[in-house]
Amino acid sequence: MPKATRYRHAAHASWRFVDDGAVILDTRSSGYYSLDVVAAEIWERLGKGESLEQAVAALVRRYGEPAARVEADAREFLRELLAERLLEPV
Repeated sequence: MPKATRYRHAAHASWRFVDDGAVILDTRSSGYYSLDVVAAEIWERLGKGESLEQAVAALVRRYGEPAARVEADAREFLRELLAERLLEPV
């Protein structure tokens, strides 16, 4: 994983919130990704320039889940977003 701590949404990632989360369309590959509410919040926060650590802290406060669990899940999700090239380090 790149050492950058900030990210932005890739230019080819078109997305929007829906009732139960968000959807992302990769306009290069036509890949379609459906996110639940928590993943959508991580996606939005990272795309707005928050670090993973800031996003995790906000989620822990909001949902009251154990920090270690939230961080592990968020790191895995970040790896997936980077592997799909939907997020870019800045």
